[in-house]
Amino acid sequence: MSGSSQPPRTTPGRRSRLMATLAYVGPLSLVIAGLLPRSRFVLRHALIAMTLHLVRFALAGMVLTLWLFPGDGVETGRVARLAADLGTLLLAGVPWPGGLTREGALLLSFPLGMTWIASLAGAAAAATGHTLDYHALLHADWPDAPPEPAVESSSPVDERAYARELRERQLARIWSASRVAQAERRRHERMEQVKREMEVVLVRLDYLNHLLSFGELSLSRFTAMHTELIGYLDALRRELADLQARRTDVLAAENRPVAPLALTEVPQVQVLTLAVLDPSGVPIFTSGHFPLDESLITGMVSALDSLSEEMFGSRVHKTQLAEGQVVHFARGQYTVAFVIFEDEPAPVQIGHLREFLDDFERANAAVLALSPVDTDRLVPVPVPFAFLRRLPDDVPAAAAVNPR
Repeated sequence: MSGSSQPPRTTPGRRSRLMATLAYVGPLSLVIAGLLPRSRFVLRHALIAMTLHLVRFALAGMVLTLWLFPGDGVETGRVARLAADLGTLLLAGVPWPGGLTREGALLLSFPLGMTWIASLAGAAAAATGHTLDYHALLHADWPDAPPEPAVESSSPVDERAYARELRERQLARIWSASRVAQAERRRHERMEQVKREMEVVLVRLDYLNHLLSFGELSLSRFTAMHTELIGYLDALRRELADLQARRTDVLAAENRPVAPLALTEVPQVQVLTLAVLDPSGVPIFTSGHFPLDESLITGMVSALDSLSEEMFGSRVHKTQLAEGQVVHFARGQYTVAFVIFEDEPAPVQIGHLREFLDDFERANAAVLALSPVDTDRLVPVPVPFAFLRRLPDDVPAAAAVNPR
């Protein structure tokens, strides 16, 4: 086997293929071969077609002769019939059909059928531009051992360039594979992280339900925090679906959902104002921020309390301001206390107001029994609320504590 590469095979033109195809039609092979065409493609096909035509003529003529003259003498009619059959066989490739019996057709079917099938195969090969090289078919090299690959000589410079190209391709494949593996590892890590965060959200929702059932969280705060957590949970589920479908770049941290504050904290409703009034409506203890003068606020609270008692037959226990603040009242034996919350407080915080007022009256019962109340003799008690602003240093019981 030679190491040099063979030149590419040329496709015959349309005219050459047409002439080669026509050579397989009857005696046209004799005419085309006699013209000695320049195209080897046409000449080779014409010679093969002429060979098939002559073989057909010889075999069919022999069968006709044996059929017409079985050995009982020569008749003039049979000789004429044989001459007509041989003439049409030479010109058209088939004998004269007139007078041909069924027995004769069966005898001629084999030589005529085989040669015409071969002619049609040759015509198909010629029409498609293929060759019928019987010499190459019969002399193909079929060695017992597989042939050795051809070794082409090349210069050292070409070998070094080829080796460098192979090395660069290998490094590129290694780098691409490492990047894919790294992306898959980070994708799995993020999927596990998202699943853990989803479990944390579900635990947090259960915890909020317990707080609501125990009265330590107001319904409005519960609704707001529950809405935030459900939205965050839905965002985590969408991200997990995208990660499982490989639709999201795990390295794009800016596309990840942001955890709400409700996931880590339960913000307690803070207090704007805490005040204790004596029976005459005079404030004897105040804490927090008063946007107006204390006497004006006290007068408005007293008027609101009186108006509610006249219109509805009971005093005010709760009201809500236009800005959203909620005011709760608690009444004791000697005093009335009210707290302005920034939002709807938890039931526990309302109970803290009642407890604060009881502790305040218990610690100052002797002072509160006298009228007017001497505020300098009041004993401070811990305030169970967190205020929005720092309390002044000169206010009694300034330290806000959370009993929980």
